[in-house]
Amino acid sequence: MSKITAIETQKNNPERCNLYVDGKFFAGVSMETVIKNHLKVGIELGSNDLGQIIFISEKEKALSRALDYISKALKTKKQIKDYLIKKEYTEEVINYVLEKLIEYKLVDDVEYSKRYIESTSKKQGKKLIEYKLMSKGVRKQDIALAYDRVEVGSEDAVYTLALKHIRNKERTSENYAKTYRYLVGKGFLFEEIDRVISKLKESED
Repeated sequence: MSKITAIETQKNNPERCNLYVDGKFFAGVSMETVIKNHLKVGIELGSNDLGQIIFISEKEKALSRALDYISKALKTKKQIKDYLIKKEYTEEVINYVLEKLIEYKLVDDVEYSKRYIESTSKKQGKKLIEYKLMSKGVRKQDIALAYDRVEVGSEDAVYTLALKHIRNKERTSENYAKTYRYLVGKGFLFEEIDRVISKLKESED
């Protein structure tokens, strides 16, 4: 049997405690877990029983937190994982939560990418969109699948942005170069930009 020898509230997070068993640190757990399972100093439990109590309580709490987190907006798997890591959940608990969210179809990186593309493609190019999605942990193959499922405007968005950028400016080589760099910064493809700049120059005539 193992004995709980100390339960200390964490300094940086009063909602969590450090649990010590037989004089050694055992695990970080939520205050709710301590209260719900009547854990207190001096209680003796089998180590397996203690570990199971904590795991069951922690995964239920983590799932509840994750559901709360994604209720405001769709999130990627990485965003959810990073959120739970900050809340100091173990890898085992985090994997359980992600499996459940995928099972419930509440997390889907392809669907997230699809919505992101639809909302940003008029102001950002494919390269920038890909970069931003990958920084959110989305795999390149999932981004490609998302592009297959969404209709993105041709070069109309690029042309609109270019025209807005150069409007009220003299149509000089220097200003065309500035517009070119602006569009590159927005992540549009070079071939798209080349065609749009040519179109702008033709509109001078």
